[in-house]
Amino acid sequence: MRIRNLLLAGLATMVLGPAQAADPATEFPNRPIRLVISFPAGSGSDIIARYLGKHVSATLGQPIVVEPKVGAQGSVAAREVARAKPDGYTLLLGTNSTHAANFYMMKDIGYDPVKDFSPVTQLTSNPLMLVVRSDLPARDMPEFLQYARARPGQLNYGTGNSGGLAAAQLLKTLTGIQTMGIPYPGTPQAVTDLIGGRLDYMITDVMVTRPYLESGKLRALGVTSRERLPSSPDVAPLAELGVEGYEFASWVGLFAPAGTPPGVVEKINAAFVQALKAPDTRQFFDSMGMLPAPCTPQEFSAYIRAQLDMWGKLTRDAGVSVL
Repeated sequence: MRIRNLLLAGLATMVLGPAQAADPATEFPNRPIRLVISFPAGSGSDIIARYLGKHVSATLGQPIVVEPKVGAQGSVAAREVARAKPDGYTLLLGTNSTHAANFYMMKDIGYDPVKDFSPVTQLTSNPLMLVVRSDLPARDMPEFLQYARARPGQLNYGTGNSGGLAAAQLLKTLTGIQTMGIPYPGTPQAVTDLIGGRLDYMITDVMVTRPYLESGKLRALGVTSRERLPSSPDVAPLAELGVEGYEFASWVGLFAPAGTPPGVVEKINAAFVQALKAPDTRQFFDSMGMLPAPCTPQEFSAYIRAQLDMWGKLTRDAGVSVL
């Protein structure tokens, strides 16, 4: 009888043991988590990653180690994470560049933005702002459109990233204005030329323009969101100012490698969503002109596919050359 009981106990261990071990989320995480970002230290991505990382580290009980992998508009970082072990210990702070724009604007990014990743959650929505040089005669958006339509091909704008390029193209598509885009290696260089009078307008990040708006070197005509931003309550949405249907935002999101266990993805999602819903996080993003955008992995996956469709149309309309 004793031998029979021992055999049964051993059989139960063989049957139950693998089942218990099959859920990696049970012990996750038991070591530091690596969060790869696509822009250098001090960038907006770096600031966001470190801020949320402190919250999430406290929740999960393990450090979040932020690691920049800079290059090719985020493609270097995305490739790094796409090839990582799918265990939840390597994550990507991705953007609309890594998971939408680059797919259409670069010949070979080295990864598939859908097949090679498990979306975790969107982190932020980043509406942009249309700003003009301080001496441009147009004082508001209706005047700006009238001014531009009376001068086809004479006004120019700068683009320092894919978001600014797409937002400007969307404005031209919806209004029919004919203006000339000038690409820059980065937004700061374009803003410098706008202040210096070498550009007429830009659609760019709120955080970048704020000091120049406060000093009077630039003027804001509208924001690209559906609603006014808490950080800029006096600036109305472009959709309310004669550009019907206009809505655009760049974004930041969290990704794991494809094949990461669903339970691990859900656990990471819960920790980041909790951080995004914290009152101090809302204040933090308000100061940056951003909006927290927590969601489920399923919602984020659907959003990525919709973004790919939108960016495909925008880049075709803009006649963007593949690099």
